[in-house]
Amino acid sequence: MKLISRKFTQAKTTASAGNRLLARMAFLILLAAMAVTGTPVHAQSGAEDVGKTSATVTAPLNDTIDLTPYVSSYVDATQSLGLQDILGLPQNAFEQTTAIPSFGYTTDIIWHQVKLGIEGTLAQSPTIEVGPSYLNFIDLYLFKADQGEPIWQVKLGDNIPASERPVAGTAQLASLPVLEPGEYRLIIRVESNSANLLRLTLWPANDLIASLTKRNVATNIFFGLIVTLGLAYLALGLMLRDVIVATYGVWVAAVGTTVAIVNGIALGVLRPELPWVNDLLLGVINIISYCGTVLLWMHIVELRKRMLPLYLFGIAYACVIFGFVVSSTSDLYTVFGTYIVPSHSAFMILMCVFLAIRAVQDWRNWLNWAYLILLVLPTGPAVLLQLSHSGLIDATPARLELHQFTLLFHLTGMAILMAARLSYLDKERRVMTIRAAETTNLVEEQRNLISMLSHEFRTPLAVIQRSSEMLMLRLKNHRGDVLERLQRIQLQARKLARLVDVFLSKDGIDTHDLSLERTTVQVDRFLAEFAAQTTREGAEILVTCHETAGAEVFIDETLMALAITNLIETSRRFAHGRPIHINLYRPKETLVEIRIPCSGDELDDTEIGLIADALFRRDMETQALSRALGLNISQRIVASHGGSITLRDRGGTGIELCLILPSE
Repeated sequence: MKLISRKFTQAKTTASAGNRLLARMAFLILLAAMAVTGTPVHAQSGAEDVGKTSATVTAPLNDTIDLTPYVSSYVDATQSLGLQDILGLPQNAFEQTTAIPSFGYTTDIIWHQVKLGIEGTLAQSPTIEVGPSYLNFIDLYLFKADQGEPIWQVKLGDNIPASERPVAGTAQLASLPVLEPGEYRLIIRVESNSANLLRLTLWPANDLIASLTKRNVATNIFFGLIVTLGLAYLALGLMLRDVIVATYGVWVAAVGTTVAIVNGIALGVLRPELPWVNDLLLGVINIISYCGTVLLWMHIVELRKRMLPLYLFGIAYACVIFGFVVSSTSDLYTVFGTYIVPSHSAFMILMCVFLAIRAVQDWRNWLNWAYLILLVLPTGPAVLLQLSHSGLIDATPARLELHQFTLLFHLTGMAILMAARLSYLDKERRVMTIRAAETTNLVEEQRNLISMLSHEFRTPLAVIQRSSEMLMLRLKNHRGDVLERLQRIQLQARKLARLVDVFLSKDGIDTHDLSLERTTVQVDRFLAEFAAQTTREGAEILVTCHETAGAEVFIDETLMALAITNLIETSRRFAHGRPIHINLYRPKETLVEIRIPCSGDELDDTEIGLIADALFRRDMETQALSRALGLNISQRIVASHGGSITLRDRGGTGIELCLILPSE
């Protein structure tokens, strides 16, 4: 076996430049593969005229005879020739190959012939095995030399009901009649929508029984172990929410099942009477394994993070592959084999290049090198197997059988790698669980602290309120600044007590919902009273109402006053003693809008960004929390009333903080 051309052996590029180059190469390789593989290759290397060799069977038959090297073939592209037409063909119409006769995925009917020379009378009837077992229709005709009628004929194939096959087992078997010495000609007609290749073996009875026993035991053990392993990976991946492990589990189960079906486990266990059962199982599960390969490779090389367009192309490619599940029992499956199988080989080669480049770029990461060894090494035989099945290269025993050994190596190595990955994920999950428990405890302690603080706040507030009330009763006949200041103290103490009830109560912490005491008020009167209560010397507040007479809002006056106060205090930071002019509008019948201008020399883009972050973001830097708390509280209060706060740019004159509320 000679390996052809080494590509992509050097990658002297930076990460970004290499990624761009690979993106272009990806599309070119895949498109080129699809274009080149548009027509299956029927010509076999080393073809020569028939008649130069014939299989000699000497009595007694004690050893197994491989008849494959003696097979010569003819392709019936018209699909209309019968047995007599084939018998009438000249001998040079059949071609012989030094490799296994392979014609790819084709709807053509392939006629094979083998010349047999019997020396001595065979005491026992030998058994002929035709492989692979998934071929749909296999018709065998045995002729005595120079006779026009067959002395023996039989129908085999996975589309033949089990009850009609000579041996309803895992292999396509038929017993030849007792043959007298002489020359014979065996004609075989093969029609299949799967990979159309042929292997013939002549077995003595004892050797056949021993071989079938070993093959069946090995297939059953392999099938049981690999499907169990795949389901275990799938279950663990789902529990740990790890896409790679779960996808790998699906792929392992699908590949193991495909190999088992190719070895005839469905024919031997199910013994189907319906002609399409084996084709359906093999086709669907094989297509699932192809989809799993595409998805698994893209997740391993992290294509979504590195090259999103190529990742989306891969998803579309996987969807196209999966669409062929409806074709597994029809001739449309040959389209899958002609186009998808070779392009899938190109895709795997491309992913190996990605993985190699990533390993070189991050050469300290042992995981990349482990993936490189355990994935790239089995990919070579897998590509050879796929191209052999497609008829693009000669099918040889080494190319057909090497993959099973590299697959076992891959499964063993990946089992160790997946065990390490699952151990890491489990450790990470336990760390996250511990952190979550610590966070829960911390939050609970914070709640207890806030509850205690609220209790400690209520006591002095109650003292302040009662003291101010007693002083006002004693000074009710007095006029002047003292009584006015006492009224202000009482009002502020009442507001503060209300805020403690709302923001420092356990219910408010648990539900994040504000406990509102809402009443219907006229918005212009509310703002006028608010301005009168909060205006002081050097901090004047002016209110202008624009056609809002009669507009009412359903609000908690105390909390809404706090929300407006926080917005005004933000504006006052830049006003430097200038009056704050509040404008009230009614843009719709169902809305009222309170506009608070904010301007000044110190109001630059940085300050505007901090104000916007305080209003619209929850994650704030520690140094900005002191300024953000008031605005964030205002946003919560307004949102609990069904309104919103927006920030409008007024160009060179600053910004506007707009409070929008639903109107009754």
